[in-house]
Amino acid sequence: MRDILRAAGVTAPVLYYHFDNKEGVFLALAREGVAKVEAALQEALGREGTAAERIRSFCHALAAVRRQYVDVAWVVDAILSGPPEAAPHFDFRELAVRTVRQLEGLVREGIESGEFRRTDPLQAALALSGAVEITARARVYESLIANAEEQLEGMVSVIIAGLARTPR
Repeated sequence: MRDILRAAGVTAPVLYYHFDNKEGVFLALAREGVAKVEAALQEALGREGTAAERIRSFCHALAAVRRQYVDVAWVVDAILSGPPEAAPHFDFRELAVRTVRQLEGLVREGIESGEFRRTDPLQAALALSGAVEITARARVYESLIANAEEQLEGMVSVIIAGLARTPR
């Protein structure tokens, strides 16, 4: 809390006036992050283009917001790993599942249009989510990832190449 107070340039009473308690501060940060993720993803989903182009846009948008909120993600992991009764009430799993389902829908569109070969759309969506997750938390892999955007593009390209319908 001291770091937050220092960064915000306010005193504890001012912070607690607006947020009541630590949980209120955390929930406000979580809601802001979720709103940014949802806005970025809706923009990416609304774009025209092939399924592959839309998947790329979606993954890059998601990774950019995830990198912006990487410290909140570490806290979320700790919350999800701990006892449920100790956690602030916020359904982080629902956001993750919704994101995978949106990617799954994009993959399914590519299959239905003939752009992608027949495959399990959920497995492809999970692979794409994994690529986003790795580059969103690049400091874990810092000896391997010099440029997170380039690495994400490379991983998404490999996954999309695996989905592509091979010419006959």
